[in-house]
Amino acid sequence: MSEADKEPVSALAREWRRLRGDFWDFGMLSWIPVVLCGILWLVFSAGIARDLPIVVIDNDNSTLSRQLTRWLDASPGIEVAAKVASSDAALHQLRERKAFGYLLIPNDFEQKLLGGRQATVQWLYNAQFSSHAGALLRDVRTVSTTLSAGIEMRARMKKGMSGVQAAAQFEPIRTTLNSLYNDNISYEAFLTLALMPAMLQIFIVVAVVTSIGRELRDGTVPQWLASARGSWLRAVGAKLLFPLVAYCALALLYLLFFSLARDWAVAGSLPALLLSMLLLVLAYCGLATLLIAATLSLRLALSGAAFITAPAFAFAGQAFPLMAMPAPARAWAEALPLTHYLQLQTKYWLAGAPWRYGVQEMLILVGIAIGCGAVGVLLLARRANAPAAWGRT
Repeated sequence: MSEADKEPVSALAREWRRLRGDFWDFGMLSWIPVVLCGILWLVFSAGIARDLPIVVIDNDNSTLSRQLTRWLDASPGIEVAAKVASSDAALHQLRERKAFGYLLIPNDFEQKLLGGRQATVQWLYNAQFSSHAGALLRDVRTVSTTLSAGIEMRARMKKGMSGVQAAAQFEPIRTTLNSLYNDNISYEAFLTLALMPAMLQIFIVVAVVTSIGRELRDGTVPQWLASARGSWLRAVGAKLLFPLVAYCALALLYLLFFSLARDWAVAGSLPALLLSMLLLVLAYCGLATLLIAATLSLRLALSGAAFITAPAFAFAGQAFPLMAMPAPARAWAEALPLTHYLQLQTKYWLAGAPWRYGVQEMLILVGIAIGCGAVGVLLLARRANAPAAWGRT
């Protein structure tokens, strides 16, 4: 083997010794992301929100009003936490977060229904918690509609109609609802699958910034560069190789866990999804290199990493529609690799899309990886070898 062939080994060996000698740096590439992602999964592992507390004001206290209350309590998403006498008492429960809404049943509820007239119940809820409100509203509507339909059908059957005729006349146009993806409306599929890559991108940037930034802070750039025989490309490549391998392995573990252990098989192109994961890691490796090269300061680069990665999920179009964002917010979202990766993940993993549906997003990730990485290496080569760049915090 020639001497030239041995050059990268020295830089890699130096980086490997550094990782083995630093418990926390090695943990950043191994067990720390696994533990935190596991905790994140536990938070949403229930999948569907159940037994959310509500309050009932039953001013009628009749057989039908009590039946409505029992059915509400039996609904999987609702727990009737209390029955109170007034709206003030109900609002008190909402302000203390002991309930997220209350149902007001009027005093003529049963009388109107039995008389063939319309009875109105009021559902008042705390819309500050949109996920709570949406789940509760769905179940309250389902229960009230079911009770109303049952009463109407019984009334028509008493007039001599058959059950089938009564059902057909009560609902002449029936809408069949079919969920194409995420059948159970599971928050585990909706949030966990998106939040884990959002957490992973933070680790990638911090690991790369820390690895290169410490060389600048400690003034060990000459030794680092000498280990790569003076090649900045090899020096940076040795720094990026271990994070690249580690986080690709973590992404693969994440894929295996949810597709096998949680039975969420990849519905679309598996090779395209795997390539998307690789491109996500590469894009953030390039971005991290650019951050430390532009600042030449570990502290400033870590601050920039926090500014870019910590709120990235809020701009990724998962919690709020990307197309509904104001133009500046959408422009920032489009500049983040996470936004494009989550688009790819949604297409390939859940929606069953073929590989060609994500070519545009993949090219954007490739552009970010190559563009940021190339500029970062160029800036390091021009600026980082000067003693004035060393020793900054």
